[in-house]
Amino acid sequence: IPIEIPLDYTASDLDEEHRVAYWREDIGINLHHWHWHLVYPFDGDRSIVNKDRRGELFYYMHEQIMA
Repeated sequence: IPIEIPLDYTASDLDEEHRVAYWREDIGINLHHWHWHLVYPFDGDRSIVNKDRRGELFYYMHEQIMA
């Protein structure tokens, strides 16, 4: 006898929390994102975070993750 499990047994695409499940569960993306914010901290010391084209790099990295 086959066991049938509905697609929305544990979550539903209509649930707002389920939309971010991929980001929480993919360890590679999660680790990359965590490391990025260690290297480029938002509120770090000015001598550390004052990098050339900082905003452009921030936007590009997040755009690539979303692609």
